[in-house]
Amino acid sequence: MAADDICEGPKTMRPTWDQIQREAYARWERRGYGHGGDRDDWLAAEIDLTFDLNFETVAEVAEGESQLSPRPARPRCRFCEQSAPRARFQSDRPLLPPFLASASPPAGDLCDECAEQFEASIDRELKQFWEAFQPPHSTNGSNGTHPLSPSLPVGAYKGLIRIALMLLPEQELAAFTDTIEWIGNPDHEFDRRLFGGAGCLAYQLPWPRSLTRATLARRTDDDAPYPYMLFFLMADRLVLQTYLPLCSHDEDLDGRDVEMPRRTFSEGFGSSPVECTLLPVQATTRPRTRRWRLFA
Repeated sequence: MAADDICEGPKTMRPTWDQIQREAYARWERRGYGHGGDRDDWLAAEIDLTFDLNFETVAEVAEGESQLSPRPARPRCRFCEQSAPRARFQSDRPLLPPFLASASPPAGDLCDECAEQFEASIDRELKQFWEAFQPPHSTNGSNGTHPLSPSLPVGAYKGLIRIALMLLPEQELAAFTDTIEWIGNPDHEFDRRLFGGAGCLAYQLPWPRSLTRATLARRTDDDAPYPYMLFFLMADRLVLQTYLPLCSHDEDLDGRDVEMPRRTFSEGFGSSPVECTLLPVQATTRPRTRRWRLFA
């Protein structure tokens, strides 16, 4: 990890020297005062503090939690916009797919028809992508994962964003109408023309997480060169980080270099850095002009 990995940008909040020093020292303490990792501690502290200064968590759900919010008396689907009783809503349909979590809060505003459509298409593609390098009974190497795919299939990418949209606070939905419409479009070849710079960052952790967790983080400054909404999906030894595309709050960023900030997920424990890999969305046609710098 080099100093160039942390890129300066307009309107980006940066931690002070004192803040970085305190956080780096805390990491050194958590590592048991071991020597030889002071530079890694400093750079990791700067990366995580930069994220914390520019983003705030707006929604989070973990495996085993009972609910996000009270179920509405007359639910309305976020994707087809049909309401009960015209549309059917299964009361215990989980927000997190069963292949990721054995227990999950219910997805109160996803109708049965849309859920069945997703389960047979993009959710299935996300499941295949996820399990390709995290098979249940076979490992390769000390971290218990298989090598990552060199790219992210469009269908799997849609499945990832679909989960993020279910977690999105209701007051934020208006900024993602194009995203919601894109999720329901089954023409992936058409979709590929929209996302020349899209993808996700994949972190392979050296230790397994006990619970699956999904988190949304929102940009705190409209002028910062970051996507408006970031999504993190954490399960077992894998963390996927991406942004929610086609957001109206990102329109002012057209023509600018846009950075998807990294996180370390190290928390100061151990001396080995968490491996991070860029997985671009598979694309075979000319990309759009927006320039997303996913791997800063």
